[in-house]
Amino acid sequence: MALSILTTSLLLLSGTASANIQSQPPKQHVLPPLRSHVNDCLPGPVKHDLLPSCETAFVSNETLKSGQEKPWTHTPFCLDTKAGTPYCVFTASKFQGPKRGISIIAPLSNNASSSLAQIEKLILASPKAKDDFITVGEDLEDPPYALRTIDGKGFGLIATRKIPKGSIFMTDYATLMADKDFAANLRMEQGRLLLSEAVVRLPYPDRVLKLARSSTRPGDVPAAEDVMKTNSFSVEAGGHGYVALFPDVSVRVFCAITRFNAAALSKTITAFRDIFPGEEITISYTAFNLQSKIRLPRLKKLWGFDCSCNLCAGPPELLAASDARRQKVDDLGPEIVELVEEGKFDEAVKLNKEMIQALTEEEILPHMGDYYEIMGRLYQAWGKKKEAVEWFEKALDEVEGFKADGADDLKRIIKALKAEKKQA
Repeated sequence: MALSILTTSLLLLSGTASANIQSQPPKQHVLPPLRSHVNDCLPGPVKHDLLPSCETAFVSNETLKSGQEKPWTHTPFCLDTKAGTPYCVFTASKFQGPKRGISIIAPLSNNASSSLAQIEKLILASPKAKDDFITVGEDLEDPPYALRTIDGKGFGLIATRKIPKGSIFMTDYATLMADKDFAANLRMEQGRLLLSEAVVRLPYPDRVLKLARSSTRPGDVPAAEDVMKTNSFSVEAGGHGYVALFPDVSVRVFCAITRFNAAALSKTITAFRDIFPGEEITISYTAFNLQSKIRLPRLKKLWGFDCSCNLCAGPPELLAASDARRQKVDDLGPEIVELVEEGKFDEAVKLNKEMIQALTEEEILPHMGDYYEIMGRLYQAWGKKKEAVEWFEKALDEVEGFKADGADDLKRIIKALKAEKKQA
């Protein structure tokens, strides 16, 4: 059975890094005053960047009162754009409980198949969270971590007991979502006003405004904009791209990986290795193959912090060895693909073992299941069924231990190979 070159390439070149991310101490801020925009509109042909036309405001009200069930608890606040499609703030202040809520910035649409319409259905169908802020497995009263101040880092999350590999120990829900193109489709003043309105309509705006900020000129950048740029994740919901803010994930620093659940508009935090008591919990912000000279400035520029993990803060020779391993993994991927194309599976297996060794030493991936599966497929294509089964079983152990996708496919492959061995 021929090995899929495309699948191999994608698997070989995928991966994430484990960088130590710390949030900054909360900055001072002033909450915008509460306002009502129901009657704040301009008549006839009069237009202004910061106010909707009365026609837009009317459409917004009719959208809310059309008889179709809507999750929104406020009249949508809309601004006209040059493109002709108003962008609006839609708020469901009771989403996931009285202390959460969600505000979404998206184009106004009455299309039942639009992304916004799909998100409306998700919000209406979403079950309530079990607690006011955070869901931690089944053990809500005794989470396996504590938020503490760490010298030189601000706030950090410290494990209070062992968190086993593969366990989901936190679930958080989106509080702010914005269409990925909204900044490009609006003037700066419009975007800032929509973000401010989206925050102030939430039950507890301070949950957002207290988060870390990365601007070097915080006095010149509104708090909501700075927080969104510093803490948001790219997600896809309703078939469309958004940037989303998860306050409980953002205010904490997580040896874990995050996953977005589009059906629940939630993000889960999973331990990709055993985390031990007293250990700081971290997440990855960069691709694993980035060299330190690129990775460190990028972290500073985009998220406003200097990485101080054991690797980045270690001696130069330690960082150089790490860069060499990451470069090796980056270089070996294409070489292995070329060898597979030439049918040189023995050489491909040898290089893939070197790659696995480098990845293991670097400890930068959530689990090694993908790379073990590649090894299994290499042996399978080489015609060595026994070795293939051994590597597929190793991949299955990793995938099941991490509760990742793909376990059923691996089980089918293993079963088929064992059946072929019996017939041989």
